Amino acid sequence: MPLQEQASLWSDTTIKMLDVRSGTLPPGGVLSEVGLSANLLLLAGGGEGRLVINGEVRHIQASFVCHAVKGSAFTMTAGPENLHYTVIIYKAVPMAGAARVLFPQRNHPLRTSFVHHPVHPAELHQTADKLIAKWSRGEGLERFHANALLQGMLYELIMEHERGQGGAEPDMVEVVAAYIAGHYRQELELKELAALAGCGVRQLQRRFKQEKLLGPMEYVIRLRMESAERMLRHTDAPIGEIAERTGYRDMYYFSRAFKKYYGVPPQLYRRTAASEPGPDAPYSGLPDPVIGHMRGTYCVTASPQRIAVLDVQYADHLLALELSPAGSVGLGSAVLKFPQYIREGLKATEMLGTYEYPDLQALERLRPDLIICTEVHDQHYERLSRVAPTIMFRRNESWQTILSLLGELTGKRAEAERIIADYLRRTALLSEELAPVLAGKSVALIRPRESLVRVHTASHRTGAVLYRDLGLPAPLFVADTSDTAYHISVDRLPAVHASHYFLLSNEMLLDEISVTEQSVRGMLDADERQHIYPVDAATWIGCYGPTGINCIVDQVARALLA
Repeated sequence: MPLQEQASLWSDTTIKMLDVRSGTLPPGGVLSEVGLSANLLLLAGGGEGRLVINGEVRHIQASFVCHAVKGSAFTMTAGPENLHYTVIIYKAVPMAGAARVLFPQRNHPLRTSFVHHPVHPAELHQTADKLIAKWSRGEGLERFHANALLQGMLYELIMEHERGQGGAEPDMVEVVAAYIAGHYRQELELKELAALAGCGVRQLQRRFKQEKLLGPMEYVIRLRMESAERMLRHTDAPIGEIAERTGYRDMYYFSRAFKKYYGVPPQLYRRTAASEPGPDAPYSGLPDPVIGHMRGTYCVTASPQRIAVLDVQYADHLLALELSPAGSVGLGSAVLKFPQYIREGLKATEMLGTYEYPDLQALERLRPDLIICTEVHDQHYERLSRVAPTIMFRRNESWQTILSLLGELTGKRAEAERIIADYLRRTALLSEELAPVLAGKSVALIRPRESLVRVHTASHRTGAVLYRDLGLPAPLFVADTSDTAYHISVDRLPAVHASHYFLLSNEMLLDEISVTEQSVRGMLDADERQHIYPVDAATWIGCYGPTGINCIVDQVARALLA
């Protein structure tokens, strides 16, 4: 069909939603439809199971979408866990006056049944939640909006499916990679990984090598070797213990494997790493005393004595270096205060308002010789610079980078390096201690916000502590994304499908538990297989200095090793 005619068919098509419903299949539960009278979208997630569509059997895991056309038959069976789903029934019809034959191509997406693994499943579930809310109101304008949302959803799915992004084969690789990341310390077999992906061994090997540039079992070895390398560099654990913790029962076989991978046996690698900085050393130094920042550079001619900071995290950094800021912003609105965990060290520090609303007049009276701020204070930068030299850091910059720069700035470079090395050593050891405890389980980081729940990913700074530094297994729901968080409705929370939840509570900031947080706690507490740990959001989200980060690590260890 000529391109012009195809474009016309799309322009003359209207999507008419007929019904929508959602539910939960218990373990072993079945959802089945035969001879569909209209097209259907099936969104599911939160567990695993089996889907049979038009006779084709598919293993399902994590989030997926099934598009089934009129006349199709499907059966979805939940595995050992609950499986949460949404069914949307619709039809695509030509507009009045348009050609009566709609999409005669047999392979057109609106006439094709397919299973699709979306690139951003949480965003899809957010749209589905909104669509259900609009449809349930039963009003003309609201249902008009529901049809528009469905049309947008179909557009995104069709574009992804036709480009092959997030489709069955690429998603197969991410599912297996995420599974390996949480189980590489155990014995894994290629046929087991292929069964997980719902494909043959050769197909998995081919796709995995295309996506990851190495085969699935080579990927297992890489994760094992990287884990062993961290333990050799940052802990004093015996070689036999390291071998066991990284999945090798035979210490001598482990030593041969390590030598093959790194070129030297583990004992020699440890001695060399102790005497020389490693390739991943956290601080590389600066060739001259110049600090680069968002608004230029700052030449360090002498260590500043009176530093004012407009973000609490920088007060934490200075205290870690055994320095006290002359002035700092605080937390709160009606009553300003410093975070509890660093309050004692800030007794002589002047209060300078809050991060969002700094007290510039108090800052001018303080007469500091250096000001440290973030991009949020860009509108005040000229006024700040008239008070004292001003350095502007990106607020979401790594705390290790900031500590290194402040160490250079204040003549405390060695202290900064020691703090970072201690943290890396500690998290490497704790990561290995937590691995057997969390085998086969995942950990979610969530925060109730108004009527929604924010699910944080490894791209968030606190998420990076959990998922990168401590190696905690992330739920497949959020395992592969560059977004810092997803927003989902409370009733969609089970789709995250985690065993452990760190709930970022606003109780200390609000002096009460919000209605949304109460609902989240009640939902999670109702499942005996899930563990929930309320933690202070002000500390876990707002304070990113080394003291605050180590407080987070302390709480993770207490919760998961209890």
